[in-house]
Amino acid sequence: MVFVAPLDVVFSPHDVVEPDVLFFTPSGFKQDIGERNAEGPPDLAIEVLSPSTRRRGETLKRRLYGRRGVGEYWIVDPKARTVRVFRLHGGKRQPTELTLTDTGVLETPLFPDLQLPLASVFEMP
Repeated sequence: MVFVAPLDVVFSPHDVVEPDVLFFTPSGFKQDIGERNAEGPPDLAIEVLSPSTRRRGETLKRRLYGRRGVGEYWIVDPKARTVRVFRLHGGKRQPTELTLTDTGVLETPLFPDLQLPLASVFEMP
């Protein structure tokens, strides 16, 4: 199940976040999504940075997602035209940065058939 903000993710009474995009596997959806919010880690959280959210998305949320078991976290930076992917692998976060000049392609084990060219992410209509 894919959700777009607003949907709070409640890790604790003091740790509540609202990712821009969230994905839950069917089992995660059944366990973690209530009527008003998600009460557990999404399998994928995507944050799109803006001047007002940059610090929170790059540091605070990234650390929180790592501590709380979010399987994969993408930081989309429209200004720099990059996507940083933090994927949990073998108990550690493996960061990968894709840039538009690298002609990178976004891929994730969560969607094996997905190959999203980075150029299409930053393409303006």
